[in-house]
Amino acid sequence: MWKKPHNWLIAAAALVIIVLLGMDVCHAVNPETGVHYAVRFKDRPIYIIFIVLTFVICDVALLSAKQPFYQVFLAIVDAIVLLGFQVWILVDFFTTKLQTGLRMSSVYTLSIGAVFPLIAIILLVLSVRFAADEGTAQRIAKALNRQQ
Repeated sequence: MWKKPHNWLIAAAALVIIVLLGMDVCHAVNPETGVHYAVRFKDRPIYIIFIVLTFVICDVALLSAKQPFYQVFLAIVDAIVLLGFQVWILVDFFTTKLQTGLRMSSVYTLSIGAVFPLIAIILLVLSVRFAADEGTAQRIAKALNRQQ
């Protein structure tokens, strides 16, 4: 299972996703007091749901290593869910109003953790390419064996 590059890419995407639980979505610094404020991924239930869902899909994709086309399907589904997660982060950031009446985007700045879903999408798309190549090679080999 670990000899194939697409399995390593899916595992890296899963690692990138699970790291989000300890990261900030956005942060702010009060210039007068120097106090740091942050909104963490684990502070919002919808973010936790997205993180757990995409992590589970990655794990199931890893467990289906012997079926490359099923792995391709799961990686594509996971990439679509992660794209929705990325859109949700941006919409939440630009539309949420704070208790002071200001929008979150006017007080906070996005943190590096906000782009981690995009990194995971890139890793999954690369794994789809490798897994699809392997699945095609397996089907061609089976077809050639049947003809002989």
